Amino acid sequence: MADFCGSYPPNDPPSVGKDNSKLPEPVVMNFAMVEDRLVEALLTCWRTPDREQGWQQLRSAWPEITRDPLSGDYDARGGDGSSSDVPLRLASQTREEVAEMEEAFGWLSVLDADDRKLVGLAVAQLAAGKREISWVKMLRRMGLDHGADGLRMRYGRALAAIIAAQNRRKAGVSVSSG
Repeated sequence: MADFCGSYPPNDPPSVGKDNSKLPEPVVMNFAMVEDRLVEALLTCWRTPDREQGWQQLRSAWPEITRDPLSGDYDARGGDGSSSDVPLRLASQTREEVAEMEEAFGWLSVLDADDRKLVGLAVAQLAAGKREISWVKMLRRMGLDHGADGLRMRYGRALAAIIAAQNRRKAGVSVSSG
């Protein structure tokens, strides 16, 4: 009987610390990074197809007609008889983008409902292409009649809470003990 014990890797734990240069340093999140990730997540969410609308437009599970590219019909991608006429369209999102979107939306769980609504409305303005958030226009959407500067400060505190939670998580400290 052969002894294969010498071929297994050692059971030593990996060395962690400043001596091991292979381990990446945890990235410390800041205000701009969190805001950019939330904007990217919202843009990805907007590109997601509406499944319910797709089902409502479905008339039958069978196609109404069968197109024949050899008799002059267009093929499925719109080319005139040849699929090479029209380049393939890329998918609206990749798995990585969807995973990043879900991760960024998961960050909002540290906020209460009112602050989530505030962050969502503010990020929606930025995702729509505005350079700055119009806090005065957001007052009515939040059900308020004054206090635009207070909304701006609440938004800053909400993002600071997200940043603190993410930095604690990346540093390996439990949120409940931090």
